[in-house]
Amino acid sequence: MIRVRQLEVLCAVIDLGTTSGAAEALSVSQPAVSNMIRHIEDLVGFPLFKREKGRLTPTPEALHIAQEAQHLFSQQKRVDRIIDQLRGGTVGQLNVIATPSIGYALLPRMIAEFTRSRPRVQLSLEVGSVDEIIQHLISGRADLGFSITSPRHSALSVRPMAAGDMVCACPPDHELAHARSINLLDLNHVRHISYGSGTPLGQMIDEVYSRHGTERRYFCEVRHTSTALEMVAAGAGVALVDSFALMGRARQDVSVRAIQPALSVTLHGVTSNLYPTSHVALQFQEFMREALSDPELPHRVEIT
Repeated sequence: MIRVRQLEVLCAVIDLGTTSGAAEALSVSQPAVSNMIRHIEDLVGFPLFKREKGRLTPTPEALHIAQEAQHLFSQQKRVDRIIDQLRGGTVGQLNVIATPSIGYALLPRMIAEFTRSRPRVQLSLEVGSVDEIIQHLISGRADLGFSITSPRHSALSVRPMAAGDMVCACPPDHELAHARSINLLDLNHVRHISYGSGTPLGQMIDEVYSRHGTERRYFCEVRHTSTALEMVAAGAGVALVDSFALMGRARQDVSVRAIQPALSVTLHGVTSNLYPTSHVALQFQEFMREALSDPELPHRVEIT
């Protein structure tokens, strides 16, 4: 069987007419080229060149082989380009799933920035609960997950991506919108949208109330901060939301205030240990981490 390197030597001799010229072009010795041509002729079982006055004239059979070899060289170059693109993360398939506070505002903005220089990356974006993130990753339906709550599963790798805070979102004309910061306990005295005690955010907030010897009171229970944020924008009341839910777009329908005591949250990037993580997925995860650590980027939210 003729190898690709042998075909390269054959084509070089045909193009340049001498073994010395081919040797110089291929950065090998002239005897090595001559031996290679003889070996190829032994393999195919018929002459490929006529030797005339120091030049090699290719036979019609040699020209036919060389013509077919050009298709192979073109395919090889295409494969090399694809490998370079995959190495650079400019092509590939990226399947992402995130919790709503990440998936509705921040993540679309990050994806748009990431793919601006990678137009050939094929994307799939889903929004789901932490349990759905786990199932998508361990089944191979997603390459990356993003969540405020750290998923707990032995088959997953969880990486802290960025630090955030719980903040108070208010309608712009609400009385609390005029305060510099808001005491968490004061939310019991206004129409308050919050999370069930069985949710991670609800449990975190309940711990604060418990330390002060009281219970949290709210008029509307939701599961996700994105839902609470939309209710605030509609004027239904105030709500604690994670700061990541406010990134990605400017909102004129919501005022944001810091809370006391402060409650920190962390955005986690999640991958599966059951499947190799693609290069483009790793690149996007690192892109997210770097973007979220840059205070100058336009997706940051100003908290007063």
